[in-house]
Amino acid sequence: MNKLDLEYNSTYISLNLIDELDYIIGGYDKPNITFIYTLNTFIESFILNSKFYISDQEFKHLNIVSKSIFPNGRPILELITKTKCLSAIGGIGNNIGQVVSIGKFDSNNPTTYQERIQEFVEKGLDTKDSREKYLKISTLNEDVEKLSFLNIGRVEDGFVALVSHNSPQDFFNKLNEITYYSNVQATLPYYCYKNQLNNFQNRGLGKEIITKLTDVFESKQAQINKYFGYTNQHIPPLVNILLSQCNSIDDIPNKIFQLREDFTQLRKSLTKYEAQLSEAKNIKEQINAIEELNAFWKTFNKKYSENNRLVYNFWEVAENSDFEKSIDNTIDNQSITAVIEDLNLGKVIGKSTKKIIEIYKEKKIINRFRGVTDLWSLFNKSPNIKEHIKNFERVFDIKIDENTLQELRKEISTLKKNTNIASH
Repeated sequence: MNKLDLEYNSTYISLNLIDELDYIIGGYDKPNITFIYTLNTFIESFILNSKFYISDQEFKHLNIVSKSIFPNGRPILELITKTKCLSAIGGIGNNIGQVVSIGKFDSNNPTTYQERIQEFVEKGLDTKDSREKYLKISTLNEDVEKLSFLNIGRVEDGFVALVSHNSPQDFFNKLNEITYYSNVQATLPYYCYKNQLNNFQNRGLGKEIITKLTDVFESKQAQINKYFGYTNQHIPPLVNILLSQCNSIDDIPNKIFQLREDFTQLRKSLTKYEAQLSEAKNIKEQINAIEELNAFWKTFNKKYSENNRLVYNFWEVAENSDFEKSIDNTIDNQSITAVIEDLNLGKVIGKSTKKIIEIYKEKKIINRFRGVTDLWSLFNKSPNIKEHIKNFERVFDIKIDENTLQELRKEISTLKKNTNIASH
C-alpha cells in the first residue's frame, strides 16, 4: 500500500457533502432535517482543520457538472477555495466507467479539443438530468446506494464522457484504506455517519476537541432543560451560534469564514501537536506528547466542567505586578518559596501562594492548545435554548418538525452507542 504524504491537521471532505451545502445555502432548495447534521459537520471541519482534500475523481467531476447543477454559483465550494487549502488525492473510487457521450474534433486545430469540452460542459448537460444523476441529498430514513461521477477522456478523434459508479461503503472504505497510516480526518454526509464512526472517529485532535466540548456543553444544556422543564430539542451549538449572526442564507459563507479566521491560532496548535507526535524520535517523546494532551484535558475539565471553578480572574489582578513574567523565568527551576521571594506580589495580597502557583501551572497547560478555551467560551455564548429552532427557521424560512428533530438526534445517539459497544 502506497503511503500518502498528507499535511497535519487535515481532513478529507466529501464532494457530496459540499454539493448538499451548496444546494441549500445557494438557495436552490429548502433544507430537510438532516441538513442540521450536514451544516454542523462542515462548520466543525472548516473551523478546526488546516487543510482539505477531495478525491481526484471528485475534482474532475465537479469541474464538469458544477455549472449544470449549480447555474447560479456554489457559495460553499467558493468559500473552501478561498482558503487556498483545498487539494485532490488519487487512489479513491472506481475508475471503470460507462460511456455516456462521444464528441469529435478537428485534429488539425489544437484548440478545438478544449472548445468542444467547454461546449459539452456548458451546453451538453441538462440541469434536471444532472441533479437526478449526481446530486445526493441526505435524508433521515433513506440510504444512498450509489455515488456517480462524470469524467471526460481524450481519444484519437475526439473525447468520451464516462460515468463511474461507487457504493458509498466501497468509496469510503477505500478512503480509509489509503489514509490508514495518516491521521487525516473525514467530513462525510449523514448517510455515511456510521462509516465515520467506525473508521475515522478517533483520528485527529481537532475531532477529539469538538467531540469533548460538545459532550460537556450538551450535558450542561441538559441541566438547563431539566431545570426549566424544556422538552424541545436543541440545535448543535456551532450551528446555532452561526445562524444567530445571520439575517439570511446569504450571510452564511462570510460568517463561517470569520469563524475560521477567529480560530487560526487553534489550528496552528493542532498542527504543531500532530507534528510533535508524528515526528517524535522515540516512544518516550510520543508518550510525553500524549501526556501533555491528557494533562490539558484534565486541567480543562477541572476548570470548565466541574462546579468548583478555579480562580482564573486572578490574572486580571496580577497583570500589572509582573507576576507572570517573573514566574516564567523561575517556576521550573525553584521551589515555591524561592519563587515568591523574586516576585512583586503587592497587588495580589490575600491570595493563597500555593493556589496561585497551581493556577499558573494550569494556565500554562491550557495555553498549549490555545483557542480551545475560546471555542468553549463561544459555545457558552450560544443563544438561549428557546431561540435555537427559531434561528434555523428564520434563516432558512422553513418550519421545523420537532418530532423529526428528536428522531434525528435519537438516531445519531443510537449509532454512537452501537459503535462504542462494538469497539469494546
